[in-house]
Amino acid sequence: MAKQECLIVLSSSDLGVSAPSFLQCYKLTQSAFSIQIAAPEAKAPTFIDKDDQSSRWLNDIASKNLLNPKPLTEIEAGRYSCIVIPHSPGASEDLASSTPLGKILTHFLSEKKPVCAIGLGVCALLSAVKGDSQQWAFRDIALTGSSLSEVTATSYFASLPLIPGDAILDRAGIFSTGAPASVHIVVNAGVVTGQNPQSTLSAVQNMILLANQRQTKGK
Repeated sequence: MAKQECLIVLSSSDLGVSAPSFLQCYKLTQSAFSIQIAAPEAKAPTFIDKDDQSSRWLNDIASKNLLNPKPLTEIEAGRYSCIVIPHSPGASEDLASSTPLGKILTHFLSEKKPVCAIGLGVCALLSAVKGDSQQWAFRDIALTGSSLSEVTATSYFASLPLIPGDAILDRAGIFSTGAPASVHIVVNAGVVTGQNPQSTLSAVQNMILLANQRQTKGK
């Protein structure tokens, strides 16, 4: 049986993508899926929170030409079985208002394909609207994401154009968080969200489980 394909979407904003969260997403999905990385205008991501080990991993992936993003405008959503957006402060700046990403996400929701977003990567879900009313597509789905206390403790807080909780509640969405820095995920209607980088492992594992269940059912 051919491998399913997984789309990993990265921000191109200078605010960056969490290196630890991305690497966990990448390592967990590469064994089960063929991976395609995508970003606005195919711009290479800026990775933050790197240490020696994560830098080595990123260099290794880049040396194999596996870190070259495809532009979101060229992504054929029908090819992919699941989509992952790691923790990325930059998502609040570019992915949250990305029309191409919004179209991809609405396809995933309509086809009941698993969607996974972590921490500030949850801001990317704000891009998806549906119908003439332009209602937010995730409005009726329970979500989590970076909490206010977690975000205010970061060095980049003042640069963020929005934070998940406020933006989701402004759109009449459903949002909750656990204790700061705790592992906390919400799984609802095929959408898996993780509160913070610490929740990446659990969130992606649950997404993989959903994708495998969907494939087993032949959908």
